[in-house]
Amino acid sequence: MDLFDEVENLAVTAAYNEPDDDNDNYDPSQGTIKMFQERFGYTYDQAAELVGITQNIKKAATTQHAILSPAQARTIYALKLDGPISTPHKVQSAANLPMVPESYHGSSEGGGAAFCKVDGRARMAIEEWLSTQEDTAFRPLFVPEGRAYKELCPDSLYPTLGIDTTLPQHRPQSLHLLEQAPSFGRTCTQFPVWYFFYGTLADVPKLRSLLSLPEDEMPVLREASVMGARMKSWGLGKYNALVDGPESSCVKGSAYQVMSEEHEDALRKYETSAYEVVRCLIQMDGTVVQGCTFRFAGEAD
Repeated sequence: MDLFDEVENLAVTAAYNEPDDDNDNYDPSQGTIKMFQERFGYTYDQAAELVGITQNIKKAATTQHAILSPAQARTIYALKLDGPISTPHKVQSAANLPMVPESYHGSSEGGGAAFCKVDGRARMAIEEWLSTQEDTAFRPLFVPEGRAYKELCPDSLYPTLGIDTTLPQHRPQSLHLLEQAPSFGRTCTQFPVWYFFYGTLADVPKLRSLLSLPEDEMPVLREASVMGARMKSWGLGKYNALVDGPESSCVKGSAYQVMSEEHEDALRKYETSAYEVVRCLIQMDGTVVQGCTFRFAGEAD
């Protein structure tokens, strides 16, 4: 953590002096300046300069529109409902969402709290909206969901391993030009579904543990391969990264039939948000089946 981060954290966690009832010109930063003087021995001018630096950094960050990568934009967060965004309707208004986000409750030793789910775009919109409000000291709590993203478009091939669905030959055609409605592969809620595994998920004991299968039930893995993919690595070679490859390229691994959404969720949490669920064609036992796999969503080594 650098100096500015440390200073900003101290400024946020500092206990500000309450203004007098008859003081209409109270400046809340004076409480932070006093805290810096007492805790660190700064002069008034030094403390005021540091507080000014953090405020300028915050102002610059909130006035510049951040550019989100696709992975950042689709990251799902649990947003705690609190302060000026204490209800789903207020979240909808702040983020300019088309629908009211669904809320749910969580509890711990510290008590209960209400949350709703938002994506990276909504998070950026909320932070920008909060920067324009009077209560600038409020900091929203965003907790990343931490599982592989899954959004299989029902009206196109997006996303499919090894296929750029923006190219004309892979775009859906108008229905009046077709003799029958096209099939774009698996849907988000279709189970059971075949999954192509590589790396640690192709280990039977590991897979049984992840899925919490009973001791007398062993997962059945079948030798398989996928086309249009290649294997790379990330994390300085520590982790496998399945990425798009030439149409003729082939990656070998294992196929497993995931029976329920509950089991799929366990696999998505294991893979984390570093990966995304995509459609693929799995070759096994001389046949080809439609299925899914986990494609790396970041920058490979």
